[in-house]
Amino acid sequence: MTIAETQPAAYAVFPLLADASTYEPCQWDLLAEPEKRAYWIDLFRGHFPKLLAEAMRDAEAAGLDLADAQQRADAARGQFERHLDEITHQPDSHSPLNILTICLERERVLRRTGFDDPYRLAKQVENESALKLLPRVLAELDRMPPAQLQSRIIHGVFAGNIFDLGATQTQAMFTDQRVDFYATLDKLRPRPWFIDDMAAWMRRLMSHAHRAAVLFVDNAGPDVVLGMIPLARELLRRGTDVILTSNSSPSLNDVTHVELERLVDQIAQIDEPFRRAIDEDRVELVPSGNGAPLIDLRRVSGKLAEAVQRRGVDLVVLEGMGRAVETNYTARMTCDCLKLAMIKDRGVAEGLGAKLYDLVMRFHSPDMGD
Repeated sequence: MTIAETQPAAYAVFPLLADASTYEPCQWDLLAEPEKRAYWIDLFRGHFPKLLAEAMRDAEAAGLDLADAQQRADAARGQFERHLDEITHQPDSHSPLNILTICLERERVLRRTGFDDPYRLAKQVENESALKLLPRVLAELDRMPPAQLQSRIIHGVFAGNIFDLGATQTQAMFTDQRVDFYATLDKLRPRPWFIDDMAAWMRRLMSHAHRAAVLFVDNAGPDVVLGMIPLARELLRRGTDVILTSNSSPSLNDVTHVELERLVDQIAQIDEPFRRAIDEDRVELVPSGNGAPLIDLRRVSGKLAEAVQRRGVDLVVLEGMGRAVETNYTARMTCDCLKLAMIKDRGVAEGLGAKLYDLVMRFHSPDMGD
């Protein structure tokens, strides 16, 4: 297994974008849509105190000076509130203005005030819980016939993706300890999904063996461990090399590159086929260069761009609402691209004409003219 450096030496345009000159990461222009702008400003304003409460909990667990931490939290709240006030009253002074730019400003405020990873404890708890369940999940997958297996893997990605502490609805679920992977599997929306390209994906799998895939993973816990690792494992079984790319720096409960290193080491001890693929250098971990729950593919790490070209990647998987819907929903690649997400925010749902908890499985293949 090749482990790339955590911090990117330089940024690069993701080399598989079909047309980087016309690519726009975020489809909603909040300057042009005042109602959407008001919704998102209110959402960020309401969520930030919950984020700071997690930061205080982490500071207490780390034995930090709580008076100092509270002072920094108050400063962070003031700075972010001022930014939200500015884009409320003078939106034209901030261009471009979209969900991604607001996310990036939130991360800058947190870093300036000394809060690097507010959800560290929550991620640790969910990672440990998911790892305990992983052997059962993999054993069940190994007993399934091929057609059922492919469907169940996609269902598993959707069920795992519910661990999202950036979406207000699912954050409340985790606060109340009401999330269970198998219960979520049972409650997933039935097909046809809001976007349902399962048939096209199955046809592609039956007719084509991918050389290498890059998987943009999303959240820690069940999302990456019980959802994306089984998908990666199945691709490896089919002869496809796998690059797992995750955030270079923390943001909400997104899994980071350093955390993914530790998880993969533990998974290799649990699962022999995955360990064998690692030993054969068919699994590579690369930081994406990103530090937000959404991603601009014009600014990925140079390490990721190099790895994608070196491995000859011909399958891109974008997973999670932030990477596959709030950004990159309409993005096209020069190769096969699979986008998977559960819609966990009312504003996102309304913007798409969907419903809360609708499912997106969007597949495009230039070879299939689709």
